[in-house]
Amino acid sequence: MIAVAIGLTLGACKKDVKEIGAPASKMEGIKAHWELSKAVQVDELSLTKEAANIYGYFTSAAKLPNITFTDSTFAVDTAGLGYNFFGGTTGKWVFDDPQFPSNITFTPDGASAFTLKLNGPIRPVDNLRLTKEIHKTCKTKPTWVMSYNLEFVRK
Repeated sequence: MIAVAIGLTLGACKKDVKEIGAPASKMEGIKAHWELSKAVQVDELSLTKEAANIYGYFTSAAKLPNITFTDSTFAVDTAGLGYNFFGGTTGKWVFDDPQFPSNITFTPDGASAFTLKLNGPIRPVDNLRLTKEIHKTCKTKPTWVMSYNLEFVRK
């Protein structure tokens, strides 16, 4: 009887291992046409990190900010938009780490490169979440003063 009890106890502790499959391709996750669905401006100097929803500013235009990614290039349609988060209408882009990206570096044609933070996974089922940090130099020291938290949906 003791042997049966021990056998049942050991059998009950065995956990089933489930296969989660291969990791989703980050390249396949980002290659798409994206349209802005959320925009929040954050005051980084405020003690409470005050935030303002600025999505309404963009919905008053003829179209929302958008971006299209291919394997290594991006294109933005900026006609009628008051602000372009991507520094130009076309250019090159690259992940900081192709397997586990946390940043995207953009190099607009004819302009300087800049980096946006990637705020979540970038699988084919996810929205694109980016943060654009705004820094100002005060007494030769760069200070983070504001950020834009952006969310784009796949179109």
